This record gives sequence, structure tokens and C-alpha cells, in this order.
Amino acid sequence: MHPSHRRTTATAARVAVLCAALALPVPLATSAGATSSLYTITDLGTLGGDLSVANGINNAGVVVGYSDLASFAEHGFRWSAGTMTDLGTEAGADYSGANAINDAGQIAGDATRENGGYAYPVRWSAAGVLQDLGGPITNRLGVGNGIDPAGRVAGGQRPADSEGSPEAILYDTAGNPTELSTPTQTLDAATGINARGQVVGSPAFVWQNGTLTMLPLLPGGQGGSANAVNVSGTIAGDVSRPGPVGGLDAAVWQNNTLTDLGTVDSIQYNRATAINAAGQIVGTADPECQPCAAPEAWIRQPGGPLTKLDTLLPAGSGWTLQAANGINDRGQIVGVGLHNGHKRAYLLTPAFAATVNFQPAGATLPAGYAADTGAAYGARSGGLTYGWNIDNAVNTRDRNAASSPDQRYDTLIHMQRSGSATVWELAVPNGHYTVHLVCGDPSNTDSVYKVNVEGVLTVSGTPTASNHWIEGTSQVTVSDGRLTITNATGSSNDKLDYVDVIAS
Repeated sequence: MHPSHRRTTATAARVAVLCAALALPVPLATSAGATSSLYTITDLGTLGGDLSVANGINNAGVVVGYSDLASFAEHGFRWSAGTMTDLGTEAGADYSGANAINDAGQIAGDATRENGGYAYPVRWSAAGVLQDLGGPITNRLGVGNGIDPAGRVAGGQRPADSEGSPEAILYDTAGNPTELSTPTQTLDAATGINARGQVVGSPAFVWQNGTLTMLPLLPGGQGGSANAVNVSGTIAGDVSRPGPVGGLDAAVWQNNTLTDLGTVDSIQYNRATAINAAGQIVGTADPECQPCAAPEAWIRQPGGPLTKLDTLLPAGSGWTLQAANGINDRGQIVGVGLHNGHKRAYLLTPAFAATVNFQPAGATLPAGYAADTGAAYGARSGGLTYGWNIDNAVNTRDRNAASSPDQRYDTLIHMQRSGSATVWELAVPNGHYTVHLVCGDPSNTDSVYKVNVEGVLTVSGTPTASNHWIEGTSQVTVSDGRLTITNATGSSNDKLDYVDVIAS
């Protein structure tokens, strides 16, 4: 059996969970004016054959996917800083595929146990050691689709009797499975997981700590699928259209409310595949090749329309982008397209992006982030320039709280204490930006968060015992070379956790 036939559970939704940023936040735009194209594009190459597909990207900018070898076998790969590495297979087998990677470098995917056999869910360690999660039952095929910061894998397998389709399972760090549906066989293999332990899949559901919630669908529609979930719990996927023609629209769910995102160029089938912390969503129109119109990869800025990625590339790039499978918090996108006629994995990098974490000097730095330790505005490592109107280092905190989803939510800086700094700025080329800002404190709820970005109210809310963090995303325009963050009217004890700034 050809590997593409073995991999049906994985190809339904290629998602990247906990998508984040480059290891070094180096801006790629050097002029003060707007760039002529929104992205640069990199062909990730192959493992010796003529096909490669990228499925996910982590905070360190490491990409995973699969590629043909010269022998035509398909193997999972890890790509980092220009080098593609073969992840290998199980002993005596011919196939593996990598679907998602976490900040620690652990990878979720699937692999066969013998040549031509079925694939089973697997996890690679950061050192590249493959662990089969499939258990002892033969023909209990399955897949690993997502992986959280601790290494838990979201995916699934056939039931114990090896009959039917793979059902949703969460594998813990030791590889022990937890069935997510009762009765079994009511949920398909899970497709994504975030840092809060929220697991999503099809039919459109979200599961957390033993509680299963089915997501709302279009009235009269026949179903839907949740394909990815970001760190704040916003879910991207697709919903079935009502009526005799049918088809799929891309969709997003926020606070259990559905927004129909529609499609591109009236293509009948459209699917959102990944979402980052800022709420940027990517996807693919015609993912099922029905009726084999030319597939279109697209991006949606928060609150905006679906935009074909081909239109955002430099003229004469030689690329036709067919699918967008993952996006990180820096706005980098991975997928597959035709490059001068060859089907290749790609990496899109925005013309400018900066991801900055507010933290004390010496605190653990989240992968892919630059540290703001409270220094006054000035040049920083990685080619960025940012900082405060006065030195603010005394007001940084590292809580080391178990309740923090990840390190970005555990560190903070005060910007409203007596004598503290009140203005933070980042040097950027003039232009349009998507800005995602998080405020909060895992140990306290003694604030009213109201923060402006370029005069636009971006964060507004009061923390509670059940939700210590308030975050928001805004679209802003910079015309003076500096993106500016300030306290807004009505705020009290504002605290910044981290900010993502992406040219858009």
C-alpha cells in the first residue's frame, strides 16, 4: 500500500499546535518604508526525492513534515536553519511522517512497523529517538497530530478490536492513552492540543480535563471539524454548508461562538488548518481536491477577509502555494506548493516580526522570544531596538506559578507603579501591523487591564480567579518608525506579559 493511502487519518488536518516564533527575532525589513511584498519564501528542499510537505513549526523556528527519499519512500523530517534531517522510521519499516513539534523539540507523527503496513501514532524525542505509542494490538492503526509543551500527544487509533476509524486519544508523557469519547467511536482522531490541555478534533469538539464540549455548527449543516486551537482557546476548523450543493467553509470558534469564514474564489471545499496566538488563521481551499480546482493557500488577519498567499509573495517567485498547514506566533507559515513545477515544502517569513517577553534578567527565556528586562529604549541583540521611557528593571517579575500555561504567561513587568516607566516602544518600519498583547499575573488579580497600542485600545478587561490573563489583538499603522504601547484610560496596575508584532 502506498504511504499516501496509509496516512488518511493524518492528511485530514495538518495542524501545528503551539505555533510560535524564530529562535532569534531578527527583523527582515531594513528600510523605514513599507516593503514591496509581505513575505519572503524559502524552499525547504527534500530528503533526496522530488516531494516535500511541511506540516508544523515550533517556537524555535524548527519545521517538521515529510519528504520523499530517492528510493520514493516517505520519511518524516526536521528542518532547522537551512538543514533538513531525516527522522527515520521504525526498524524494518519504510514510512514515517511528522505532523507537529513543541518548544522542547519533541515531535508527533505516525510511522509504520513494517514495509507496506499501517501507520501508528509515534513521538520523537528532542534527540530524535522514535517512540511507538500504538500499543501491542496489530492493525490498530492511528496517528499523532498535535503535541503540547509537556510532550502529550493528541491523535488517535482504531478501537481495540481494530475495526472502524481511529478515535480520539490523548497520550500522556509516558505514552499511556486516554480515550476522549464515551461511548467510543463517537469522535475521530484528535487534531490539535494547546498549552492549556484543550484538545480539538472532529466532529467539531473541544475536550479539557475530562469534559467534552461539542461546538456549534451552521444551521442545517451536516457537521464540522475543529483542526487547531491556540493558547487562548480560539479554535480554527471547518463547517459543512447547508443545502443540496454542500461543501465546507473555513470556521473559527471563540468562546463557543461560531464565525463562518467562507471560502476563496467560490471553491466548494475550504478548511482552516492552523491558528496562532494573535488569531491569524491559515488554511487551504480545495483541500480534498473536489473537483480538483487548483488548491489555494490563504491567510486571515483577525477580523479580516481570506487573502490568497500567492498575492503576498515577491513578483516572479516561481511559487504557486497549494496548502498552508501551520503558522507560528511570529506569523511564519509552512505548507506545500509548486516551486518551478516541483511540489515542495515552504516557509514564509513576514517582512518584519518581533516577539518580546517581559521578564527579569536571568529568567528562563521562552523559545523564539527576545527578552525585555526593563531597560530604557535602545538597541538590543538580534537586531531589534526597543525599551521603556525610563529604566523599569525593578518592576519585572517571574512568578514560577504552576498555573501558568507557559513561561510567557509566568513573567511580567509593571507599567503603572509609582515612579515606574509608562511607555514601551519598538522600532519598526513604517507600515501596517498585527499586534497581539497579553497582560496578567498568575499570582494576583489586583488589576484592571487597559492598554493602548498606537492609541488603539488592544487589551481591556478585569482578571478573575478563573482567568488571570487578559489579551487582545489589534491592527495598527505606524508612521513614525516606533510602535508605542501605553496605559489606557481607566486602567489600574497594568502588567505586560508578552507582545507579538507582525507586519500585515
